[in-house]
Amino acid sequence: MKRTPDDSSPDSRDGRQTGSDRRAQASGTPFSHRRIAGVYGFAFLLALLLFYFHVAVIFEVLDQMLRYRNWLVENVGTRLAGKFLLLGCFFALMSAHVIEAAAWGAYLHLMRMMPSITEGTYFCAASITTLGYGDVLLKHPWRHLSTLIAITGVLMFGCSTAFLFVIVHDVWQQLLVGANP
Repeated sequence: MKRTPDDSSPDSRDGRQTGSDRRAQASGTPFSHRRIAGVYGFAFLLALLLFYFHVAVIFEVLDQMLRYRNWLVENVGTRLAGKFLLLGCFFALMSAHVIEAAAWGAYLHLMRMMPSITEGTYFCAASITTLGYGDVLLKHPWRHLSTLIAITGVLMFGCSTAFLFVIVHDVWQQLLVGANP
């Protein structure tokens, strides 16, 4: 496992921190309470910003759907229009989730908690999806950020799922109305 600049504790064999690692961290270069509070505070602001971004994406997708749904139905038919609408929603939401994971990864890299943006993005994507492989971990005192990242990910995936459910329901209603005039 690669060591990051803020990582003054030795790695254990499985990449997890033990009690002796924390003691070594405490006897090494201590982190100031101001820096810890600043990093966690900015992470909370980033979480709020990403929620705003996610909601904006959902509303923009909804706006575009309402704008072009009738045109699609008239030009390609109800069935194909429904497929295009769902595909567009999936693409937009998938892109939003990837951008959110990359934003978290960039933040972790900028705060020197991860050696690269790609490793930070990988860690965040695993956390956001609650997959949590455990092969890349944050060290003490930053490990609680992974909980914040996971919680925001679950909430954003929940919003995406609810939105997709509404869209699928709307498409099915259109198909049923079109089948039974």
